[in-house]
Amino acid sequence: MDTVKLQHISYSDNGQKINYAYTANGNAQKYFVQEKPLYFKYLVDVSTVPDSVAVIPFLSNLLPIAWFAGFTIEVDEVDEDFYHSQEIVKKEFEKRDTSRTLSGGLTAKTLIKNNCKGDKTAMLFSGGVDAYATYIRAYEQKPDLITLLGADIEIEDQKQWTEFTDFIENEELLKNNHKEYIETNLRDFYTYQVELLLNDIGWWGKVQHGLALIGALAPLSFLYNYGSIYIASSYTDNIDIDWGSTPEMDEKITWGGGIKVLHDGYELKRQDKVDLIAGFASNTNTKFRLRVCYSERRTEFNCSSCEKCFRTILGLILNGKDPNDYGFNVDEGIYDKFYTVLDIGGASKGVRYFWWELMEKAKSVDDFFVFKDKEIETQLMNDIRKGKIDRLLEHKINNPHKGIHRMKFILRNKFPWLIKLYRKIK
Repeated sequence: MDTVKLQHISYSDNGQKINYAYTANGNAQKYFVQEKPLYFKYLVDVSTVPDSVAVIPFLSNLLPIAWFAGFTIEVDEVDEDFYHSQEIVKKEFEKRDTSRTLSGGLTAKTLIKNNCKGDKTAMLFSGGVDAYATYIRAYEQKPDLITLLGADIEIEDQKQWTEFTDFIENEELLKNNHKEYIETNLRDFYTYQVELLLNDIGWWGKVQHGLALIGALAPLSFLYNYGSIYIASSYTDNIDIDWGSTPEMDEKITWGGGIKVLHDGYELKRQDKVDLIAGFASNTNTKFRLRVCYSERRTEFNCSSCEKCFRTILGLILNGKDPNDYGFNVDEGIYDKFYTVLDIGGASKGVRYFWWELMEKAKSVDDFFVFKDKEIETQLMNDIRKGKIDRLLEHKINNPHKGIHRMKFILRNKFPWLIKLYRKIK
């Protein structure tokens, strides 16, 4: 029988680290790295949290694998509200792909009715455009800001993590918000076989991250009595894209007597969020850095030379803001760099949509931030208005070599020795 059985939950590091001991049987074994069991480490002692709540971070990461792979997870107890909500989330995934039946699931010996709901607010905070837009909308509630090490930043990358936490702790705008940090190997405890459960790779973005990030907050919600948890939207309902965090999924998740998850900003385009941030900065006369970049090439706060940086930079320019005031380091040469960088690598519907938003925004504004020469920069802006970037991305999306990324992924993970040999010969 294909099962994953949770044997027990234990605590270490003065009660701050939750360790999950579990065994996988049958076909389920191939999905997990035996020597890297899932764990979550908090800043505070969480050992007083009931097992029925402490199990939620574990289930939030393993359940999607069980659903797609078709095995059963067995636990002794779980929060009753969460148990029922995960069944609804599973149905939402099934709706997304009606050709697929998700046969795996959860069995629990006991369902526990907990009541840890209070009146405090928390939000998942990355420091990027989505997160800041949600922060501004929830500003008066003074939400606790919670960030995970192991999600966007690898656990081993202590340099980038220290830079990030220093930014969170020292940003003047955030000084009145309580901060919490969670370390977890939620992207390292499973094998490459999990990626192959999808028709195309991208498990973290397309499936895992919404439920995983929200579930990680369950132990803290018991200690701090959260009544509501915000997670910022990445996309809007204007674009049809497979994504593991949507209002239909996230807002079905609950535990502890009705803790409410709010998927915020889904009605806003990304450029609407940049407009919101720029307006808030003007109205409050504040400047703050946006952390949008996790590029390996980054030597400063943001690399200022990747696709994600570029679209944020342009969004600020279109709001009359100097990007150098918001964590970037650029000059008038940025326009030429747009095309050079966007011509490298692949593209997606989501990326093309974001740049389409910028093109439409450019058409609607007369004034924008000028670095040096208004006449020259207006000509360059007109190229964007006329769709030069959009045509470039359209060509890349229609590239016939679309499936090569999946093939490379399989070779890289199934035959790592072959990749090493290739590099040596090269």
